[in-house]
Amino acid sequence: MKKTLLSHITSNQKIKQLETELDYYKSKDTLQENFDYFFNETTDLICIANLDGYFLKINPAFTNTLGYTESELITKKFINYVYSDDIEKTLNEINNLSEGINTINFSNRYLRKDGSKIWLQWISTINLETKIVFAIARDISGIKNTQEKLILSEKLLNESQKMAKIGSWEFDLISNKLYWSDELYNIFEIDKSAKENLAESYRSRLTIEDINHLDQLADRTIKEKISYEVEHPFTLSGNRKKWLLGSGEPVINEAGEVIKIRGVARDITAQKERDAAIKAKEFAELANQAKSDFLANMSHEIRTPLNGIIGFTDLLLKTKLDSDQQVYMSNINQSANLLLDIINDILDFSKIESGKFELSFEPVNLRSLAEQVIDLFKSHALNKKIDLNLMIDPNIPKYVITDSVRLKQVLVNLIGNAVKFTNFGEVLLQIEIVKKNKNQFVPICFSVIDTGIGIQNHNLNKIFQSFVQEDVSTSKKFGGTGLGLSISNQILEKLNSKINVKSVVGEGSNFNFTINFETANSLATKEQISGYVDEKKNNKSNKLSKKFKILIVEDNKINMFLCTKMIHSILPKSTILEAYNGKMALEILENQNVNLILMDIQMPIKNGYETTIEIRNNDKFKNLPIIALTAGIMIGEKEKCIENGMDDFISKPFKLIELQTIINKYI
Repeated sequence: MKKTLLSHITSNQKIKQLETELDYYKSKDTLQENFDYFFNETTDLICIANLDGYFLKINPAFTNTLGYTESELITKKFINYVYSDDIEKTLNEINNLSEGINTINFSNRYLRKDGSKIWLQWISTINLETKIVFAIARDISGIKNTQEKLILSEKLLNESQKMAKIGSWEFDLISNKLYWSDELYNIFEIDKSAKENLAESYRSRLTIEDINHLDQLADRTIKEKISYEVEHPFTLSGNRKKWLLGSGEPVINEAGEVIKIRGVARDITAQKERDAAIKAKEFAELANQAKSDFLANMSHEIRTPLNGIIGFTDLLLKTKLDSDQQVYMSNINQSANLLLDIINDILDFSKIESGKFELSFEPVNLRSLAEQVIDLFKSHALNKKIDLNLMIDPNIPKYVITDSVRLKQVLVNLIGNAVKFTNFGEVLLQIEIVKKNKNQFVPICFSVIDTGIGIQNHNLNKIFQSFVQEDVSTSKKFGGTGLGLSISNQILEKLNSKINVKSVVGEGSNFNFTINFETANSLATKEQISGYVDEKKNNKSNKLSKKFKILIVEDNKINMFLCTKMIHSILPKSTILEAYNGKMALEILENQNVNLILMDIQMPIKNGYETTIEIRNNDKFKNLPIIALTAGIMIGEKEKCIENGMDDFISKPFKLIELQTIINKYI
């Protein structure tokens, strides 16, 4: 009985042992099945290879991914499927494996059968005893493409920031780390590889005031969770200054806490320099305008009394005077005209300096113009007992196109200087053709030659500078503003010419310039002038016998009296109506019919412009001639008079002949 029981226990144990063994083999089969399933179905590439460079076994993912058959992949060395640029590093990695160094996240490119490339990332290990390599690879082409796009995007961002001179930054409030983009390093001229403390480097370039201001802005951003913008200068090596426009905004986590501040900073140095240049230009223009306004006002204030002095002395010189009175009156008249010349020089210089200087071209008789200039200085030359001569090339065309007033101004200046600085001998104005051209242009040289005191060589350039004469003694002895030659040269510059000078101290000087003139149709011009002169003579005789009614609107009593006397001299039978402001003029016109109005500009109560506009608003006076009498001669003065309804313009001080000419033009 006992033996039977023991036998039964032993049988049970064997059964259990067999069951255990059966479970083990079943589990092993399951594991194998699971492994086979994983090996065959995974998208990862699994292989077994040797150090000779051949795959020993590969899973289906290899063929599916690369497009080759299993036979193709196993019969050739796998290095044949590696992209050429990655072969060297792949061989290095195999060498590392042979030394027992496992591969972790090694990436290389394989060539698919269709010729395309695929990125694979490898993890591998080696059995050093059998020299068998076990490896798993994963397709990371998508990841690589994303990385490349990110790298390209960062590159484009850096390049864009560089072009725009804008850098970006981020400050982590938790780690206290500051990040800068590449362009921010460039803006602050900090070497990125130097591993400097960015916060300290940045703050060291700022003033204490700007540092405190930035700290306040940062604190407010953290507390109030708002953005900020700031503009400040910073200093670089060599004490160079740049300007920065920066902004920052808070980065808030899910708990509503500010964990970072990020922003951008832009180099606005060039913009600041442009703004400064614009402000300087605007200031200069304002200063220039203020100077022009001052000169215009001063011109008006000086010309108004000068008009009385020159006008009355001009009238007195035409009356019966004894010899002493004639001399005294002539000196007063000459002195007043000299003062007028000085004022004109200063105004001309101001016009040229401000770029408002303009030329007016018309047919000009050069011989007649030259003779007029010589006549101006005959008396002065006679008093100094020097010869004043004119020599004109007979081949010079009678009429050329130029600005007669400005050409005359240049010649008057040069001959005036020659007479002034010559105490004996001769002053000669020589005009000659440089060479004959077949076209309508002809180059003509004007030379003013004297036997005067001469000029030192080192002063030849100096005399053309504004407000400068040869030396202090010259200014004391001979006077003058030192503007004449400067203005003359700038006038000639408008005519594409300049003054040349040769001089020997004690022997004399030769000032000359050449202008390429356009010739005019002399016959037509002569006929026009002849016809004008004949018509003028006929009109003059008729006008003297007629009775005209002329309204003078002038607030200055002396100038009013002068105009009255001049008009009675021109038109003896005329009736003069007087108004001392625009309001009085309008009242007179309500009750009187007039033939012509002489209108001052600057007057109390109602000025000349306002009065003229009201007159023109009445259809009755649409064609009534209105002549502006103004002491202002700045550029645009005449145009402004015309725009406001006036017919013409005469500048104070004016002479009898000038007033007569303009009156004859309209009545």
